[in-house]
Amino acid sequence: MANDKNAQLRHLIAGYSEGIRNSDIKAMIAVLFVAIMMGTALQFRLQYPWYLSVPVLLIPFTIIFLNLLISVYPRYPRVGRGRFPVWRNPDPEDFDFIADTEADLEDLPVRCALFSRILWWKNVTLQTAYVLSMACIVAAAILLFVGSL
Repeated sequence: MANDKNAQLRHLIAGYSEGIRNSDIKAMIAVLFVAIMMGTALQFRLQYPWYLSVPVLLIPFTIIFLNLLISVYPRYPRVGRGRFPVWRNPDPEDFDFIADTEADLEDLPVRCALFSRILWWKNVTLQTAYVLSMACIVAAAILLFVGSL
């Protein structure tokens, strides 16, 4: 039964790490497209109505950028410091690999929960950036339509 639980946790960890990797790729591609869209929006700023100034144009792009960058930023708390030392002046001996299967098995639920939390936050920030970008497109279409009347 214990081997079954450990195998399930390992499969969950593999799935979570793949999901984290995919979320990072999506966020990096989205940053590129947001930068291209921002340049295009700023290029035609003289043709916009008087109430769409440059700061008003840049606010949605800035919020979307921040959400995407927060999504890519790694959030690994200091859980399990004994297994991965983060010190100011480490020695090479601190990073010697010691095969400790007992500690590795005890660490599986913590690592699974950690990856689950990281993936949840990545999905929240990606979805926020997506919803905001869709709302900005609708708002821009409405504002440009009202400005053309």
